[in-house]
Amino acid sequence: MSRQPMALPSFDELRTMAEQRPDDLERLRERMINEILEDLPEPRRRRLLGLIFRIELERKRAKTPMQACLKISQMMMDSVCELREVMLNGPPARRSESTQARIIPFKPRRTGTPRHR
Repeated sequence: MSRQPMALPSFDELRTMAEQRPDDLERLRERMINEILEDLPEPRRRRLLGLIFRIELERKRAKTPMQACLKISQMMMDSVCELREVMLNGPPARRSESTQARIIPFKPRRTGTPRHR
């Protein structure tokens, strides 16, 4: 169901919205996110919803818009560094059977007189 994406207002209009009508800017942001989500297959949609959740959490925790911007920027940089690491070295090794602990059951204790050594 591919359709024409919503047109993004000019930079000047976005700046005016941010300064004078932040609620309108927020509604635009939400509409554009929902438009992207509608066209995604379910597995990608779930993954993107998880990312959106993390971004929204950082926005709410930030004391200022700049602090939110910096934190989200750091999240993106961390992701790029992780991708670079995987591209250079391959995916991280999974835990093999040999590194997992083996559970040894205790033998039941005998009742009776204790042994002294």
